[in-house]
Amino acid sequence: MIEDWMASDDRVGELEVRHFFSGAAVYRDGTMVASLTPVGLAFKVPTEARGTMLEGEEAVPLRYFPNAPIKRDYVLFPEPEIEPARAARLLIGERPTA
Repeated sequence: MIEDWMASDDRVGELEVRHFFSGAAVYRDGTMVASLTPVGLAFKVPTEARGTMLEGEEAVPLRYFPNAPIKRDYVLFPEPEIEPARAARLLIGERPTA
């Protein structure tokens, strides 16, 4: 999945995957930009994109555990399958097309 993201857009650059709770975290230039956990696939997105995505029901707020606080910088896609080009746009801080 990560290799597909990097191959779909040269601007993504190198990604590093590390163990994260019971899943994996994806880092770009030393900053966590995505995580795959039992609740789904989450991406760190700019504020304006996050609001639009949540309002349009493209994604939901991220909570790692049922009573945990919302991780405000991230949006969650409950289904971990996402088109590589769409993921790449999220990783470089652009709002993805549906």
